[in-house]
Amino acid sequence: MFGTQRRSKNKLVQRERDRIKKDEEMVERIAVLESIRNVMQKAEFECSAQASSAKALELWQSNQRREAQLAQQALILVRRTTLAALLKQEEEQYRRELQHWGLSMYKQRV
Repeated sequence: MFGTQRRSKNKLVQRERDRIKKDEEMVERIAVLESIRNVMQKAEFECSAQASSAKALELWQSNQRREAQLAQQALILVRRTTLAALLKQEEEQYRRELQHWGLSMYKQRV
């Protein structure tokens, strides 16, 4: 009687030890998986940060190109306006010189 109780008790103790061992292994596995998950989250965050940095850089370059185009268009408009004013000024000077000599410009009537 005592022998069977002892064997049963030993089996129960052994089962409990096995459960504790399995639980400890599970805790270790969970810790490893959590560590891997944290590393993956960091990597994902860094990749998204790099991607957003790349997008920001691309947007900045696009804005720079657009600003350069607008500046060039503005420069062309300024040149045209300046040349038109210069042409008008030269035409007026030429008209005054002709008037000084008693001559005039021919203007075609439309």
